[in-house]
Amino acid sequence: MTNRDTATLDDVARRAGVHPGTVSRVLTRPGRVNEKTAARVQAAVAAVGYRPNLAARQLAGGKTSRVAVIVPDITNPYFAEIVQEVQLGARDRSEAVLVADSRQAAPDELSAVESLSPNVDGLIVCSPVAALAMVRDAADGKPVVYVNRRGRNVAAVHVDQGAVVTVAVAHLRSLGHDRIAIVRGPSAFWSAEQRSRLAGKLGVAQLGPVSPTYEGGLALIDEIVDGAFTAVATFNDVTAFGVLGGATARGIRVPDELSVIGSDNIPFSAMTNPPLTTVDGRARQVGRAALDLLGSLLAGDSPRVVVVDPAMVTRSSTGVAS
Repeated sequence: MTNRDTATLDDVARRAGVHPGTVSRVLTRPGRVNEKTAARVQAAVAAVGYRPNLAARQLAGGKTSRVAVIVPDITNPYFAEIVQEVQLGARDRSEAVLVADSRQAAPDELSAVESLSPNVDGLIVCSPVAALAMVRDAADGKPVVYVNRRGRNVAAVHVDQGAVVTVAVAHLRSLGHDRIAIVRGPSAFWSAEQRSRLAGKLGVAQLGPVSPTYEGGLALIDEIVDGAFTAVATFNDVTAFGVLGGATARGIRVPDELSVIGSDNIPFSAMTNPPLTTVDGRARQVGRAALDLLGSLLAGDSPRVVVVDPAMVTRSSTGVAS
């Protein structure tokens, strides 16, 4: 009986009745082994409890079986959901995930890419603020997938930012609001730029840009009151929480006097008082699409762009204009 803590490649080969080199190919280059043999080897791996030595595999074939995810703010549940989905998908592929927080700063982002790229097969960079050419150079040849950022000839997955604004404004106008403000996110964010552009076309006011944080939303309440706005659509749910907090502090009733819409539909958005109406950014779909795109790049495919459609989630923070 094989000890699961000491099982070797030879143990797997004997169990499967194949050469050890075949086992290695199944584990590192499965496309080069026929399906029946690969299935037999995988069954043997499970039976003897073999755990591949990732460092040895990297030295032997240049593969690390690791991917990196770089986010602008790990404390934001939207990015945490993306990371979790990437990790779930990577686990199914026997891959590990390394995570770094760039703090929405280009130097930190580039430093993270540069330090992680030698240790991973590819990277997923969420809402990058550095120039894409600089990110590519920092990755030193490793494939990169960008989340919520587009560029020429790069692999990317992003939520349809125009639709985020469109569905939010349409919802508020259906409730009779005409004094509507859109809250802009950080100027360096591609998504904020896209939303601002469409807001201008829709003829609604814009506030900000502000930090996509609770404090950023809290600081907006004076502008909202001064502008006599009856409805506000924020850059993300966390900013919306700040607006709700500011409204409570000023004695402004939501939604009777002010309707508030967030963006992302993070789990906490259903827990506020009142529960937050929001535009679902489908974080899990974004995370899985990003990992799939990275897999296609590693397989030699050309870069593609995946666009994810948002969805309106109506709760109690929006109401009929008074």
